[in-house]
Amino acid sequence: MKAYQVSLTSEAQSDLRGIASATRTRLLDKLEWIGENAELIQHQALQGDEWKGCYKYRVGDYRIIYRMEHARTKLIVLKVGHRREVYK
Repeated sequence: MKAYQVSLTSEAQSDLRGIASATRTRLLDKLEWIGENAELIQHQALQGDEWKGCYKYRVGDYRIIYRMEHARTKLIVLKVGHRREVYK
């Protein structure tokens, strides 16, 4: 089982900076876990043309929106935010 390298876009980094410290730590820990267990997780695909090829992962009231590059074993985090606002 290969671990996926997790990388954050500049938008995802900005999103994380705006989140409270305790929640941010929880989200970063979960991102690390997702990277280590990417081949074991059943990923939830997003619907719609705008989100084609993207997946979501729930962490409490927050969502992590990401894309996977299987050939490069890379997980690219596009957005992180509260479920009310992350899809806008």
